[in-house]
Amino acid sequence: MTDHELATQLKELADAPAPPPRIDIDRARRLGGRRRRARTTALVVGCAAVVTAAGLTAVSVFRPTPPAAPAAELPKPAPVAPAPTDNPLVAKGTFGWLPEEVKGVEYAAGGHGDTVLAIGRGDLAPMIWLSVDDREPATPRDLSGTPKQIPQKVGGRDGHWITADASDPLNHGDSYLRWPTPDGRWAQLHTYYLARPDLQQALVRVASEVTFGPRAVPLPLHISSLPPSFHLSDAYTSRRPDQDGVPWRLVLQYSANGALVTINVAPPGARVDGLGEPQCVTKNGLRACVGIDQPQAAGVTAQDLLSRITLLGPDESKWTTHVIG
Repeated sequence: MTDHELATQLKELADAPAPPPRIDIDRARRLGGRRRRARTTALVVGCAAVVTAAGLTAVSVFRPTPPAAPAAELPKPAPVAPAPTDNPLVAKGTFGWLPEEVKGVEYAAGGHGDTVLAIGRGDLAPMIWLSVDDREPATPRDLSGTPKQIPQKVGGRDGHWITADASDPLNHGDSYLRWPTPDGRWAQLHTYYLARPDLQQALVRVASEVTFGPRAVPLPLHISSLPPSFHLSDAYTSRRPDQDGVPWRLVLQYSANGALVTINVAPPGARVDGLGEPQCVTKNGLRACVGIDQPQAAGVTAQDLLSRITLLGPDESKWTTHVIG
């Protein structure tokens, strides 16, 4: 092909109409627009996420820390039930299990302390004294040297022995065991003249089975009324037949305008405690005696008081916890 022929064909090709394009321009524009919007949306969302995260961070950094929740309060001790008012002898605790050496239980209330005594027999009768106080009492004064505390669990509670000898929790037989009660007070067993090979375990069992709360003690009399001036000084029972010559005795002592009034109730033959010349009456197998050291100050006579007393007999199942009124 000559140069002239080549030039002629190239000119014809240039003058010919162009073939239809393979790319759809409108479609390309639509796709491009969607992709641009997608990128813009992604950018906005991404920025929003960053801003949100920053905001959360800022809030967590600058928001004041909430105050710590208050510490949970421990449950308060249950309030002690009110003591009965129609019985002069109310115990703060009651024995459960007791060793076989114990033959009786005595109760005392009033100016010389509120106690429960588990007692045996003989000249040196075994004794287990139970007392209950609002707080742990002071160290016993009869302990020599520097008293030591030896931990002891009592019914799941942290109690302790008090002893003058750190190597002997039982303090050579004059033993003190203390533990907190369920109502927030303190109980103590003071034991002596009780000799047995398992003494420590026995006393822990005695302590573990004590129940607490006011308990009116059944008594062998009913008193219709007492003058308003009467105030209880002491009330106690005794179960020491070796000493008293009778199975039991009851003594109630009242102060009245400076006078001392003593009421004794027991089976016939018992000694009479108190001051003043006693006046006595025997009914239903029991004897009641009333002594007043200053009758004029008391404002009542012994015979008048005796007329207000009903004796319930020696059968203890018929005694009453509702003594006065």
